[in-house]
Amino acid sequence: MAPKKRPETQKTSEIVLRPRNMRSRSPRELEPEAKKLCAKGSGPSRRCDSDCLWAGLAGPQILPPCRSIVRTLHQHKLGRASWPSVQQGLQQSFLHTLDSYRILQKAAPFDRRATSLAWHPTHPSTVAVGSKGGDIMLWNFGIKDKPTFIKGIGAGGSITGLKFNPLNTNQFYASSMEGTTRLQDFKGNILRVFASSDTINIWFCSLDVSASSRMVVTGDNVGNVILLNMDGKELVSVPMEPGS
Repeated sequence: MAPKKRPETQKTSEIVLRPRNMRSRSPRELEPEAKKLCAKGSGPSRRCDSDCLWAGLAGPQILPPCRSIVRTLHQHKLGRASWPSVQQGLQQSFLHTLDSYRILQKAAPFDRRATSLAWHPTHPSTVAVGSKGGDIMLWNFGIKDKPTFIKGIGAGGSITGLKFNPLNTNQFYASSMEGTTRLQDFKGNILRVFASSDTINIWFCSLDVSASSRMVVTGDNVGNVILLNMDGKELVSVPMEPGS
């Protein structure tokens, strides 16, 4: 009798099941599965499986441009959109809105360029504008009345900062190349000089006002920063480091 042939032993092929919704799962959720695959063996095929598993999770995908910035931000939050694609979406959204922008009104009261602007804190249609010649205009573009105009000194009087007085919006603070930071009203009256350089070589080039702390801060062109209260009392004067 012919000997019976032994059935050939066949190696069972190993099948790795991956969830269909892998992309919707975070790397932290898939980390245990990847570790199990690595622990089953050290053969090249197993390493490939593990590498392939992580290959789809290596980083967020760059999605095609999306017109909805809300959708783009949502995709970024889910890890499906890279930051460059979010930036591109923001730029496209802004450029898309430019098509609807129109010039509402124009005013040209100055013979030199406008150098500073300040919105009125309570009237959204009112803006104060300063010029290189020291002229200041209060413009309410919501009405047809002629803007309030304060004549400056001309050359050397550039307005470098404008802020409405939060305690009295009929007044404003102004810093200038004339060498002063002052409080005045829209009739042209100077109510108080907060800082003065007394020299043409030093002028004030920045200004801000804090309503909550009732402080005024101004800086000059040689690096000095002066903090004052709204009564005009100097509290701190700090020289900044050269070249800063």
